[in-house]
Amino acid sequence: LAAKILTKSGIPPTVEFVTKPKTLPELLNVQRLNAYKMKVMPTHWFDKGFDDCYYEVHRVKYKRYLGEPTHGKAWGILTWKGKQVNDQPRKIQGGLKFNWKPYESPHAQGIYYDAEKAPLVERRRSNMLKAYSDAKKQEA
Repeated sequence: LAAKILTKSGIPPTVEFVTKPKTLPELLNVQRLNAYKMKVMPTHWFDKGFDDCYYEVHRVKYKRYLGEPTHGKAWGILTWKGKQVNDQPRKIQGGLKFNWKPYESPHAQGIYYDAEKAPLVERRRSNMLKAYSDAKKQEA
């Protein structure tokens, strides 16, 4: 019976929800009990190699869309490159626009990037550092 359901309708809705990228309200709704003080980051920050950049969520206000709380607003404190940017929670921009994931410190796990994306990120970083050093030399 299970094989018939899986092959007939494709991927079950629960598996599809777990594997698909999530917007900020969807991610926080899954972790509803643990959403306060949860650290989240947009996936494109991770892809670009921003290691110590994340939001610490302090408040969430959900809106129901088609019966599910998939829309809403969130407020939090931004930490950028290890330094706290604001003292009071501010509205988190791009909650529905970007895909979000829970923040995991790369230093705690010893893992910095995806193995497939590591060469791209390192090349991009080395190019930026080279351009920066060239600009400094021209200024001097």
